[in-house]
Amino acid sequence: MAAVAHLKLNLNSPNNTMKHLYLTLLSCFLLGLASAQERIVIVKSGSSDSSFDFSGFSAGAGAAQEFYQSFRKNLTMPAMFKEVAPSAADFQVRGSVVPEGGNLSVTVELVERGSGQRKFGKRYSVPPDQVEGLARMVSDEINEMLTGRPGFASKRIVFVGQQQGQVNKEIYAMYPDGGGMIQLTRDRAVVLGPEWAPNGQSITYTSFRSGFPDIYEQRLNPPGRRKLSSSSGMNSGGAISPDGRKIALILSKDGKPELYVKSLTTGVLTRLTNTRMTAKSSPSWSPDGRQIVFVSGHQGLPHLYVIGANGGTPKRVTNGGGQNLSPDWGDNGLITFTRRRGGLFQIAVLNPANGDVQFVSPPDADYEDPSWAADGYHLVASRTIRGQSSLYLLDMQGKGAKSLLQGRGNWYMPDWRP
Repeated sequence: MAAVAHLKLNLNSPNNTMKHLYLTLLSCFLLGLASAQERIVIVKSGSSDSSFDFSGFSAGAGAAQEFYQSFRKNLTMPAMFKEVAPSAADFQVRGSVVPEGGNLSVTVELVERGSGQRKFGKRYSVPPDQVEGLARMVSDEINEMLTGRPGFASKRIVFVGQQQGQVNKEIYAMYPDGGGMIQLTRDRAVVLGPEWAPNGQSITYTSFRSGFPDIYEQRLNPPGRRKLSSSSGMNSGGAISPDGRKIALILSKDGKPELYVKSLTTGVLTRLTNTRMTAKSSPSWSPDGRQIVFVSGHQGLPHLYVIGANGGTPKRVTNGGGQNLSPDWGDNGLITFTRRRGGLFQIAVLNPANGDVQFVSPPDADYEDPSWAADGYHLVASRTIRGQSSLYLLDMQGKGAKSLLQGRGNWYMPDWRP
């Protein structure tokens, strides 16, 4: 127990990133050299796929202007979209926001500049206090119409936050445009690894609120919390299966950290791994719920392994890099993860079907804890430079990192709502 108390003290230090402390909590990884080779796929940055001219949109002051600014920001947030001068735009955005009784009447049109063809046109009526939500929704509709992929502006991100001047860390949620930020926990303790349930109605996370690492579920509406795992020793990495019936987790109740699956209806535990003493962490389910990817160092350096949801022999799926951490298995079938490369933590994407790996973060800082957006093309990750952590948007073509939340504290371990 003294070791746990010592680790808890270290976790409150502002001089270390949450990921490094989490690794300390899980124990030290063994060192070794990887013998197998991977095929690294280089993806060059490309130009914007679609560009917009907003000069044809009119909005007054107050809530009308609030809609316009939010819509403009959210529509140009994806990496393949940008705002340009009218003469260079692919599309002209037309529309207006006008009072209509106690509501606002919002009209939005998207007209192709060359042909003059109207690609999108809708009218909405909403109360003034709902214009930001409408702006996100319309942005998502246009995004999906142009790309064929779901938009992500309306999907909240949960993350660990440490407000400026505070010691404790809590879990927060916000929309990717930075709006609607709320504090979900008030544990007054170390909290780690928030992860959305597949239904988007709750999150799981690890908390030291009782003095020991236990796994909790925090419901959003109505608010409420329940303890999902409090076995002796460590309880971490809670990830609910796609069907919502099971949770994958790391437990050390039998003397060393191993991967388990627990039924959320019966409470029955099934142990999936039994390797030599080493750290394991970060389980993530495959989209069909038949497999789990996780991190283990039982063959030397920390690498990603895949195992059947009912057990079997873990298969190593990464070979390069100094450390391979924090996998997130997306609905697109790809696994994004963090890799130590060239002295920095970088975000990589693994195709488990052929082993190809590509890097999507710029080499200007440490990027960690990636999570897929609903479109399977963008990711959110924490970015750390000179001890300051913030949230950034990345994309599959490596077009650059875009700030989502920075300043006023440190922000870590993001997870995007499905």
